[in-house]
Amino acid sequence: MRTVNISDLKARLSAHIQMVRDGEEVLVCDRNRPVARIVPVRLDGFSEQKRRLIARGAMTPPLRRRKASDRLPEPVGNVPDEVMEEIWRQEREDR
Repeated sequence: MRTVNISDLKARLSAHIQMVRDGEEVLVCDRNRPVARIVPVRLDGFSEQKRRLIARGAMTPPLRRRKASDRLPEPVGNVPDEVMEEIWRQEREDR
């Protein structure tokens, strides 16, 4: 991981972005104190629809892939679509 202060990042942004494109992470510091990290986006394996959502900022890709052995828990019960849509609508209004 490369470490860079904000002043250097501003002066050589294109070069640092190229490093990220090449797969390297860049740790951004403000007066030598870490404030952000720029990481490459790996979109291989995502559908075209998910790629568009990521490009719009509506979806964030995971930092690492889930192992095939890691299983998600089975959902409990059966929640109707109308109820889920109402919950999502209320969550968006709360933001």
